Amino acid sequence: MAEHSAKSVDPGVESKGAFNAQPDIERVATTSTELHGSTTAVHPDNVGYHRSLTRRKVMMMTFGAGIGTGLWVGTGQALHYAGPAGLALTYTLTAIIVYAQYSSVGEMTTYMPVHGGFIRQCSEFVDPAFGFAIGINFWFAWVMIIPAEITAAVSVLKFWPQTDALPLAAYITIFIVVLAVANMFHVKVYGYIEYYMSFIKCLAVMLMICFMFIMTSGGIKATGGPIIFSYWKNPGAFNNGIKGIAKSFVQAAFSFGGGEHIAVIAGEVADPRHTIKKTVRPVFWRMFTFFVANIWLVGMCVPSNDPDLINGAGTLGSPFVIALKRADVWGLAHAINGFIFLSVISCGVTSVYVASRSLTALADLGIVHGFFGRKDSAGRPYVAIAICLGLGGGLCYLNVDSTGTVVYGWFSSLVGITPLCFPASFTFSGSAFHIAHSAMLTKATVQVAIATLFQWASIYIAHLRFRTGLRAQGKDLSTLPFKGMLTPYAQYFSLVIVLFIFGCEFYLACFPFGEKGSAKSFFSTYLAAPLFVFDYFVYKSWFKTKIVNPSEMDFSPAIVFDEEDRAREERVEEKGEKKPWLKRMQYVVFG
Repeated sequence: MAEHSAKSVDPGVESKGAFNAQPDIERVATTSTELHGSTTAVHPDNVGYHRSLTRRKVMMMTFGAGIGTGLWVGTGQALHYAGPAGLALTYTLTAIIVYAQYSSVGEMTTYMPVHGGFIRQCSEFVDPAFGFAIGINFWFAWVMIIPAEITAAVSVLKFWPQTDALPLAAYITIFIVVLAVANMFHVKVYGYIEYYMSFIKCLAVMLMICFMFIMTSGGIKATGGPIIFSYWKNPGAFNNGIKGIAKSFVQAAFSFGGGEHIAVIAGEVADPRHTIKKTVRPVFWRMFTFFVANIWLVGMCVPSNDPDLINGAGTLGSPFVIALKRADVWGLAHAINGFIFLSVISCGVTSVYVASRSLTALADLGIVHGFFGRKDSAGRPYVAIAICLGLGGGLCYLNVDSTGTVVYGWFSSLVGITPLCFPASFTFSGSAFHIAHSAMLTKATVQVAIATLFQWASIYIAHLRFRTGLRAQGKDLSTLPFKGMLTPYAQYFSLVIVLFIFGCEFYLACFPFGEKGSAKSFFSTYLAAPLFVFDYFVYKSWFKTKIVNPSEMDFSPAIVFDEEDRAREERVEEKGEKKPWLKRMQYVVFG
């Protein structure tokens, strides 16, 4: 096995490799199994976490992570630049590759639902240097999302003029406190908070689908009859040719990001193999239905030449708010803005959670100092939470003046994150807070998509290597707890599409909308790509890591979960019960 790959060791024995600079983070369980033919496995529970997240909570958290400012507001930009057909095409194709991502996460994480998620998987199945590069990128990306979501929350509030009473710094402080309090609860309480917030977001999406279906069918008097595909004819189905498609692909990658963190939270999931399997199997179809259905319908209800799509400040540029306004039900726009505000707060809470767990995983895996992985008796990684919230929240104050905004923009370009859906220049006149949409929006979405696509590509690669390792060690792939459809062909196809989207981002970085291409604009939007490559090769050359030999990959942690599966099957056989059809239907709909 490669020198720095994680290995199973006796309790208390230290691994001397750079990747395992700390003592082995998980205690050993010695047993035997017919599935793996091994007697040593690494038990995943001795890292200080409490496995308190149930299947229903994890499912809602995963689904709700994709319903944020990218869907509510960012789609307006994509509709304007690509047209309704371009928007529908790119989002549908992106939904397909997201399915491949969920399949990859499902196969690897249900087989070995251990702490560290795909950061650990990239290290053990590909190369420790690869795990380092993607781990640092993933952690810092989520840290930079924290100030982005706080900024977005303030922007959403400006929909109501009464909120101008407080200065920006006061709002930033309030939102930092809210995020801190939500993440300092026990993980079980945090799970309930996210469950109900995600449920409300899902409800809002369902209501908008129903409303837009009625609107495009002619059920709203203000539309003057059925709309259907009339906006596909006038002003047209496609805008700006390949450049518009590239813009929409970038926005789609940004909008679908977030679901991959299900692998990161595996260390806090109760009955992880069963829970994650039950979570991954249906969640894509719900995302596909809600996301793709919304995108097709919004392209029918809002013309791509509506000036508010590009000129509307904050949520006034949301195609959903515009649809309500065109239907002459402006009062509902306030409700939708409230849903958007809740989505932003939920994404902010999630960003602190994922960032802190990612930093903790890096510490537990020996990639960074063990101090960052400290937890209290309730399993809360208090050091990581404080660092992530302090760094992310502190950077948010840079947006108080124009000079700080420039500094923040360059910080965020290191990993591909800037103010997410409300990237803007801020102008203050007394208590007024104005958002001027500009070319910075293009930079922001390109940067966010870079970070997301790096994570997706790393998951595809790790998954393909994972299956190669199983075959090399004579393990039967048919025994996997979860098997995705069209695997591995879906992963190869998705890698090709990801490379194409990277090309789209490169194209937009060179020739952005609304401004002349320059070295400054290119590096401020595409700096994350060369830095990822730099991290990989520096770590690899310093620690002399090697690509992991498939025959030496360590699959022993799966033994513990094999035993749990056998115990579960025995309990089911003893009960001899099958869930009634109503319960099964409830699971499909609500989780």
